[in-house]
Parts: sequence; structure tokens; C-alpha cells
Amino acid sequence: MRLLHSPGQRGGRLRVVLFVSGGVVLASAAAVASIPRLAPRDSGRAIVVPPATASARHRAATKTADPAPALRSLPTAASAPLCVLEIGDSLGIDLGDQLRTLLDANGMARTVVASLGDSGLSNISYYDWPAHLATLLATVRPQLVVVFIGANDDQGLSLDGAASVPGTPAWVAGYAGRVDEVVSEATNAGARVVWVGMPPMASPDLNAAMQLEDAIYQRETAAAPGALYVPSTPVLGNPSGFYEITGVDATGQPVALRTPDGVHLTPTGAGLLAHTVIDAVDERWHLALEPPPSSRPTTAGSGGTTRPLS
Repeated sequence: MRLLHSPGQRGGRLRVVLFVSGGVVLASAAAVASIPRLAPRDSGRAIVVPPATASARHRAATKTADPAPALRSLPTAASAPLCVLEIGDSLGIDLGDQLRTLLDANGMARTVVASLGDSGLSNISYYDWPAHLATLLATVRPQLVVVFIGANDDQGLSLDGAASVPGTPAWVAGYAGRVDEVVSEATNAGARVVWVGMPPMASPDLNAAMQLEDAIYQRETAAAPGALYVPSTPVLGNPSGFYEITGVDATGQPVALRTPDGVHLTPTGAGLLAHTVIDAVDERWHLALEPPPSSRPTTAGSGGTTRPLS
């Protein structure tokens, strides 16, 4: 595997990053107040796989073999690099930085990172991702959309003028509908979707919320031709699937995978996840995007996943 990129620490997370390799497009959004959260709830609430939405059940009933026409032709550095769009929240920025570095290094891809800190699918009054995605799909015209979002979504939804509380059937159905909207928008535009699950969190309450969201992401993408779910827990969690802050390099020395806030990823942790995403895309759609192996040492979390260490 190739060397992981380790950019310096960013001064703020509340920003938009748009970067197209070969021609620079960079935009920053002014810092805004954090979205208010609901009061913490009992961290012992049960985590259940939610039922499929009506649209997901319809897709499952009519699902055929995924032809993936936009990805079947192998991308080439000379004439046809793969166009990749990455969207998400501030964790999406962590992952997007590393995906761009790895994918664009050999010219096989052109990656646009459009993640926005503090954004999500719950509070569309703050940032309406489906609306912004429609614009990005029309302007960027990606063949692959990578989604890494959800850390800010443990809050109420407004559904047809009525508020719903996280974890309730109404909230689960409403949130699943928004996931489905994003997936459908991208696949209807001819792109393939890779939805990356949220990693384990240090806070028990937040971790329980992420487990519920991950179950929704997995269920909705499973019913969608052209969509793929990639869990991050095997890369960033311990063998029991819980939060882990460090991994161990080839010399036995600890390396940080997560930042001290218990939420975000270090460049090393994000690099491990980026390699996993690229591997999953290569396997699903028969590509060769992963850079060739290098002789650099590797790191592994307790979950056992190994990747290069910068």
C-alpha cells in the first residue's frame, strides 16, 4: 500500500472544502454555531436494525444485477480518470483529505471533497444536503459518490411539520427516507454510491446513536442497485466493535487513530479508512484504484486491519 498522507492539523472544522486536482477550487465557509442537540438519553437503549422504508422495499423487489456502467470501463491516468465526489460532515473532511491524496496520486482519479463541518441529514434548515447534492451532481458529474456523514444527526427531525425524537419509529422512517433520497439522487444521475458507516464513538450515548444510523445506512444501501455500504468499525474499533483511540505500528509503538475529542479521525486513522474504501470499490466494481503496495511499515487497530503507516 502507498504512504499515508499526514497533513497538518486544520484550524477549524466548520468549513466546506472543494478541491479538484489539476485545477484548484477551494472554498471556505464562515464558522457557524453548532447545531443544538437534544438532551442525552439513556445509553442503554436497544439497537435494532430498522425496517426498510417503502422505497427501499420497492427497490429490493425490483433489484437486478448491478451493471455499474459508469465504472465498468477501467479509469486511466492518460485520458479517463475516475471522477469521485466525497460528501459528509467534519469526519467527511477527515476521510476526504486522505481519499483525495490516495486516489489522485497516480492520476487515476479526480476527487472533489465537498464535506461541510456540522452538517448532516437531520437539520436541513442548516444545510440541505439533497439540494446541494443535486447541484454538485450537475456540475461535478461524478461517477462515484462517497458519503461519510451522520455524526451530527442524533437530533430531532421535523417531518411534515411534526417533530420526531431520535430512536422512535417516526424518526427512523424519516431518517431512512433522507438516506434513500441521497442514494437515489446519485444513482439516478448515473453515479455509484459508497456509504461509509460512522465509526465507534467515545461517548456511549453518541456511540449508540451511530449504531442506529449505521443500521439504517446498511439497510437502505443494500436495497439500492449501484450502492455499497462500507463499515468503518472493523478499521477503527476494537474486536468488540467499541471505540479505540490507538493502533500499533509494525514496531509495536502506539499510533493515534482518533483525536482527543473522541469523535474525529487522525490523518493515520482516516488513511486506514480511505484504503478500506478504495479496496471495497475495487472489489465491487472490478477497478484498480488502490496504489501498489509499498515497503513502509503498517499499523493495525485491535480490530486487526492493517494498512501503511506514514
